[in-house]
Amino acid sequence: MNALSIFAIEVSLCFALSAVIIVLIRRLLRDVLLETCGTSRRADFWVMFTPIMVVISPLLMVIYFAPTETDAAINVTQSIKDTLFRSLLGDIIALSVMGQVMWKSLGGNNIDVSKQSPILENRSAERGK
Repeated sequence: MNALSIFAIEVSLCFALSAVIIVLIRRLLRDVLLETCGTSRRADFWVMFTPIMVVISPLLMVIYFAPTETDAAINVTQSIKDTLFRSLLGDIIALSVMGQVMWKSLGGNNIDVSKQSPILENRSAERGK
């Protein structure tokens, strides 16, 4: 495989991982942002902003740290492994920064999460049995 093919695989893998994360968080994110932002219009902005950052952050990691080897002895397995690492690292960084901002906007440590979430209330009740 040539370097361009490997690069295309790396970028495609990055997009695929980001798409999975976006699909997993999108519905819940909207609900949380609607509570946090107060208006639907503000929440819509952040719902649009979040997937963009979840795509851009890992893509920058993959592109910036992509190997620049041009020889024919490119190890495809190692390249894919490195791409997965860089992609996931970029996603973790993006989600961590956004999570920290949301945590601060919700009041940080002053929140009793068990009173906010029916899921956590059910778990707390089950533990008390």
